[in-house]
Amino acid sequence: MDRPLHALGLVRAGTGVSRRAARSAAGAAAAGLLCGLVACTQPPTQDARTADRPSLAELVRVSSLAVVGIGAGSAQAEHEGVQVVGSGFRLHGTGLVATAAHVVSALRGPALVVWNGRHWPARVVRVDGVADLALLEVDAAAPMPGLVLSSARDAAPGDWVLVLGCPFGTLPTATMGIVSALPGAVLRPEALRQRMQLNAAVNPGNSGGPVIGLDGKVIAVANATVSGGYGLGFAVPVAALSRLLEAGDARR
Repeated sequence: MDRPLHALGLVRAGTGVSRRAARSAAGAAAAGLLCGLVACTQPPTQDARTADRPSLAELVRVSSLAVVGIGAGSAQAEHEGVQVVGSGFRLHGTGLVATAAHVVSALRGPALVVWNGRHWPARVVRVDGVADLALLEVDAAAPMPGLVLSSARDAAPGDWVLVLGCPFGTLPTATMGIVSALPGAVLRPEALRQRMQLNAAVNPGNSGGPVIGLDGKVIAVANATVSGGYGLGFAVPVAALSRLLEAGDARR
């Protein structure tokens, strides 16, 4: 038994420990090792499973309240008769809804904002076709809350983000990923040069929806994906939306 004990570091060479003491130490070491093995085989508790993975459920729940579908039709139409073609979100403290310019151009009739099973007429107040952004004015009494815009300098590669929207005309959904690259990293095609790259899924109908950070602030507007590009999405940085808001035609 002397040799293994030396190897385990339990008995240093030349200490003169008796065989009985050595056996006792070996037994304690074996018992400790067995306890460690048993502990390793026990299923982790719920607290252990979630300690390093905090739930984003509350963030998604609260932020999704500001997300709307963008559709077309008569203000008197039944909800089922409204065709939702994209997403948008209410801007905090305003009667404005942000969306993508290509969503507005796809409308075949008067614009409607769809939220929580109801819809309101909306008026297009400004469009930036280059940035692919648009602002709609909705009835100030519409009950959906708004989202706060982040600083243009807040986003960085590696930041966690959530993409919220109404893909395929659904109720708001969420996908998660990181900022893969800031504008300028993608050179081709030209239209994506000024876009932020994400690895969070941007599904059909997500265009115009908010991309938010873990603080709940909007860092970009979902814009496009690439066919065949698994886990590849693009978004318009919030700086472009801030510039559109500052333009004279966009009324707060």
